[in-house]
Amino acid sequence: MDLVKKRLSPSSFLNETACADLFDPKGNLLLKKGLFINESIRKRIKNHEVYVLQNHNSLIHRTKNIKKIPKDGYVNLVGSLWSIYHEARMIEAEQIEKTVEFVEEILNKFSVQDIHMDFYSGRLNYSLFKKNDYELFKHVINVALLSALIGTRLGYEEKELRDLTLGAFLHDLGKLRIPRAILNKPAGLTEEEFAIMKRHPLIGEGLLINTPLLPGVVAIIKEHHERWNGLGYPYGLKGNDIHRNAQIVAVADVFEALTADRPYRKGLPPYHALEMIIAESGKDFNPKVVQALKESLTLYPENTRISLNTGEVGVVIAVPIQKPIRPLIHLLFDREGRCLHQDTYVNLMQDSTRFIERVEFEE
Repeated sequence: MDLVKKRLSPSSFLNETACADLFDPKGNLLLKKGLFINESIRKRIKNHEVYVLQNHNSLIHRTKNIKKIPKDGYVNLVGSLWSIYHEARMIEAEQIEKTVEFVEEILNKFSVQDIHMDFYSGRLNYSLFKKNDYELFKHVINVALLSALIGTRLGYEEKELRDLTLGAFLHDLGKLRIPRAILNKPAGLTEEEFAIMKRHPLIGEGLLINTPLLPGVVAIIKEHHERWNGLGYPYGLKGNDIHRNAQIVAVADVFEALTADRPYRKGLPPYHALEMIIAESGKDFNPKVVQALKESLTLYPENTRISLNTGEVGVVIAVPIQKPIRPLIHLLFDREGRCLHQDTYVNLMQDSTRFIERVEFEE
């Protein structure tokens, strides 16, 4: 047993008894599990001075202690993108080179697992930019990071990964030439408006006509809306006639769009979005790319509070490498909503009768 340095919030306990042993910052026991939480303990919880013990399992991949990408790294990267997107005209080679440098810096300094966990630790702060533009910036950056994750799972080498990530950063460049009334419309587009929107891949390609970008980068910009079954646009390409990079960005693009908040709807939970992507495997998307996405995502990060189909409530304490969608759960409440006073664990890898029904991700 190890003392996990995670402060508890007042909402960590849903009734008057502790559902875990409580410790102070030095590791001294404050209150045994199952005992009444008095006013003194409650104040310490409110002041973030209380910690819990968690089991460790050597067969389980831990998702904690992962480096976060420094804010400055994002600011530099987004600043470079801003110089490209804000102008939205014939792009200068120097601007592309600056963006390539920042992509390489991120990929050199941080593992894909670092990027992965930062992707899910919270959306980035884009207060640097005008409100009308910031949703597009969030989208392209998150698509790029997720594309890098998928590419690594598929065995991309360093140069391939760089080109994939750069192309993903630039994939929606053409949208800056789409009227904002269409781009930011808080409802469904008319047939005429959608026809205009569908032009953005070719517009983006045109903006980069005089830059020394490699085919694998340009292909992403013009083919990321093509579909495995040939029903995409603008060319109606099918299967492996679509560049492999564009196949990856197509999946990342849709996944990020499903999970992002929109003016007219809340984003879907990642596990629900993944289910929708899987349903389109072999139709809209290359099954190998969908499988890589599935294997890459930790949909239930450690300490995520979940509800099982049985009505039981618990928290994720570890995630198996081989099947991250079936984590190890520490149950807090039984199916009747009663606090469990004995440590009870459910290994979803071994228990096929239980599954996660609802998830509440930490803000």
